[in-house]
Amino acid sequence: MKNKRFIALGDLIADCYYNEKKLLGIDGGSSRFNVIANLSHMNCQSAIIGGCGNDKIGNTIIKRLSRIGVDTSKIFLRDRATRAYHLTINKDTLPKITYQCSKNSPQNGKSTWYEDSLDNIQYFSKEVKDTDVVVLDNLDELSLSVINQFQCDKVLDIGNTNQLEKLEKSKVDSLKNKIEILQLNERVVPYLINRFGITNVFDIYNFFQPKLMIVTHAKDGADFVFENTEYNKKLLNSAKELDATGAGDAFLSVFVKNYYDNHKNVDKEFIDNTFEQAINLTSKVVQNVGARGHIYEKVLDKSVRYKPLQKVGTREYVQEKIDENIEK
Repeated sequence: MKNKRFIALGDLIADCYYNEKKLLGIDGGSSRFNVIANLSHMNCQSAIIGGCGNDKIGNTIIKRLSRIGVDTSKIFLRDRATRAYHLTINKDTLPKITYQCSKNSPQNGKSTWYEDSLDNIQYFSKEVKDTDVVVLDNLDELSLSVINQFQCDKVLDIGNTNQLEKLEKSKVDSLKNKIEILQLNERVVPYLINRFGITNVFDIYNFFQPKLMIVTHAKDGADFVFENTEYNKKLLNSAKELDATGAGDAFLSVFVKNYYDNHKNVDKEFIDNTFEQAINLTSKVVQNVGARGHIYEKVLDKSVRYKPLQKVGTREYVQEKIDENIEK
């Protein structure tokens, strides 16, 4: 795998964490960038090619990626704010941390969000080598162009149906036999079955024809389909979960690394061994705050972790410490 470089394309995304309207911390987000961060943490050659807002938030995200070994030299700065998701903690689910997610800030209702476009497709085409592996996490206009026009390998992670719902069937058909690894979750599978009149996971595999298809079922394990073989793995013992953010991204990153380490050969022994490694990694992920809390200094743990207190017969949650973690 010496010649393999794993890359993600497009503009960086910030995940901003809140307790009600109080900003607790900021970190990088988005599945494709999380996969790249995990691969870099596993000593794989990795890079991000795209843009970022020219502000404190963007500079912080770039610095953290660089510290864990991601090549950020091809990230250019835009004359605008870094686009961001805003994650507000659901106090009803504590001590397990879940979020209400929005593209609008809970502080002022404003959004810095914008979609990736084809404006920089020529730049991406110039920088991406045929020996690279591009990690994609949606089916927007940019991703479809990369899948259909670039000669390098592609890994596609579809975690929701938002982009699928907008696609004509002909564009979905164009994806056949162009994906090395396709990962879906349990929310996407029913949509595909209903929309395209197919009956099961194996039919979805034949519909897209990737080399390896993974369907994750959270704590219930995963289904794998390869070379017309369907193989199910159950999760026997799940880790105590604090925050599940990024677990699926970490899971996929292990399969991506091992797939290329194993020269793209997939069999049941490969699935067994890689599944165990992936579960070990995701067990670490869910015990930290944020999608990358297991990778570098716990920039969010100090500010997002809560502890339960009893008071007058009611359960209240009090912040242990607030640290915005935005580098000056």
